[in-house]
Amino acid sequence: MGFGLLAPAALAALVALLLPLLLHLARRDATRPTPFAALRWLRERPRPRRRLRFDDWPLLLVRLLLLGLLALWLAWPVQHDASPPSHWTVVVPGVTADAIPDVADDDANVRWLAPGFPEATADAPDTADVASVSSLLRELDMSLPAATALTVVVPETVAPVDGGRVALSRLVDWRIVPAAPVEASTAALPPRIDVFGIATGDPALRVLKAVARAWRPDDADALRRASPGDAPRADAVIAWWGDGALPAQLRDAAAWRVVLLGPAADMGADWAPQPVDALFERGACGGTRCIRATRALDASTEAAVLDPAFADRLRVLLRDAPAPTRIHAADLTPDTGVDAWPATPRDLRPWWALLVALVFALERWMAASARRNRVA
Repeated sequence: MGFGLLAPAALAALVALLLPLLLHLARRDATRPTPFAALRWLRERPRPRRRLRFDDWPLLLVRLLLLGLLALWLAWPVQHDASPPSHWTVVVPGVTADAIPDVADDDANVRWLAPGFPEATADAPDTADVASVSSLLRELDMSLPAATALTVVVPETVAPVDGGRVALSRLVDWRIVPAAPVEASTAALPPRIDVFGIATGDPALRVLKAVARAWRPDDADALRRASPGDAPRADAVIAWWGDGALPAQLRDAAAWRVVLLGPAADMGADWAPQPVDALFERGACGGTRCIRATRALDASTEAAVLDPAFADRLRVLLRDAPAPTRIHAADLTPDTGVDAWPATPRDLRPWWALLVALVFALERWMAASARRNRVA
């Protein structure tokens, strides 16, 4: 364990140690001459030389200590780990339970390759399915010391990843093991539709009702006409069919989903859509994605809305981000060649600030006690 300073030039602030010295010299109790008649005719003798003497030297030492600690705080004290772990083993969630290695060495760590790198247990963390394996490998490579060996246990197929092969600063023991069986998941139900700002006689209302009925044939509430003051349902697509901008209440509620807009919606000057087909265009609007109809959804004028596949095509357009990419573990074997990141030391400034506060409180107490003693 070692200590260091990240900004040693700040030690120039130690010049401030002269201030308490000058203060204690200037604040010494001065002796005042007192006239005395009987000694008036005596011959004056030379005065003895005054020696340099400090009053309240314990208070002076505390003040010097306080300024010294402040200067060291400005120099950014840190603590270096002198004995980093020699070996790390990380397990990508998705392997079989018997593939998790048992490490008897106390100097080794077995962790999940997940945010925070929790200790490997029988149950994988819930957040592993939304974290990129590639990004987590880069983060772990940056945080581990250069001398620490790394073993990665991965299933045969890895997901999600954010690119191809990863380049790290160290050689990695890449162990490919069988993947755990995946339970068949129930398909997600199609969304409902909450339509805001649509008139009763608008032909688009009949089209949207037909689409909602095709998505959920047994749901009587598959489509709901709502006012701008209503809260959208959690499992519903927001459809704004007004002739103005998307209301703020709907815009805030739509931050995590796709919005369907009518042709009369005012998108503003920043709207830069990309055409999807002859009937729809897609673009970013605020913090979400918007699908806007370029023409009125009228079955009497648009033959496309009478197509039996129209409901499925609209559902694909309104689908959220695509499924995470998957890659074979053998194709993700990390390369080397990246420069090693310097070890991150532990910042001691918070604890140093606490020490400065304690010394400052001691200095104030001693200064007040010294003044009380002088008054007495």
